[in-house]
Amino acid sequence: MAGADSTLLLIPTSGERAELLNHLDLRAVSMKGWHCELCGFGLVAAAAATMRAIRTHQPTRVILAGIAGGLSDAASVGSAHWFDEAICDGIGVGEGDEFVSADTLGWKQWASGDDESQESIGDQIELARPGNATGKKTPKNTLVSVCAASSEDSMASRRRNLAGETDRDSVIAEDMEAFGVAMACQMTSTPCMVVRGISNVAGDRDHSKWQINSALRSVAERLMELN
Repeated sequence: MAGADSTLLLIPTSGERAELLNHLDLRAVSMKGWHCELCGFGLVAAAAATMRAIRTHQPTRVILAGIAGGLSDAASVGSAHWFDEAICDGIGVGEGDEFVSADTLGWKQWASGDDESQESIGDQIELARPGNATGKKTPKNTLVSVCAASSEDSMASRRRNLAGETDRDSVIAEDMEAFGVAMACQMTSTPCMVVRGISNVAGDRDHSKWQINSALRSVAERLMELN
C-alpha cells in the first residue's frame, strides 16, 4: 500500500531516465516517497504500463517526465514546462488535412456506460499542475500526443492549430505518451501531471540541433521545485 504522499514518476525511455536521474537530487526525490518507472515509448505502451504501475504502487499522483518537440514560439529548445491539457491526434478517420477526430465524429475514446462514477473521455484530457506552479496566472500549456512525430513543418503547423486560440506565451508541444498516461490516470481517478523538456523544434529531424541534455536538465529543475 502506498504512503500518504507517494508519487509515481514515469519516464518513457531508459535513455531519458538515465539522463534525467543524472540531474536529479536522488536523495531528495527518495525522501519525497517517489517511485520511478519506465512507461514505454508511444501512446499504447504508455497507457498499459501506467495502469500496471498504478495498480502496483497505488500512488496519490502520477508525474510524466521526458522530452517533447516544440510547436510554439514559447516552447524554446532547452526549456521545460508543466502542461495543462493533453490532446490526442490520430484517433479518428483519415490523415493529414483530411483527418477528422473521433470527438468531432461524435465518438468517445472511452464511454463510461453504466458506471456513473466515470466520465467519458474524448480527445482532450485536463492535467493537474503543481500548486507552486500556479501561484500566478499563467498561459494554458497544451501537449499534442501523437503516434508518429512530425516529420516536416506542415505537419507540425497542423498540430499546433489543434490547441485552438492561445495566448502568445502559451507553450504548445508534441509528445507520444501524455494522453495515454492521462487516460490511465483518469480511469483510476489518479491526478496526472506532465512536465516536458523541449529537446527540438517539432518537424526538425536533424538530431545535431536537438538539445536533449539541456531539456532534461530543465525537467529536473522543475521536478525539484515540487513540494
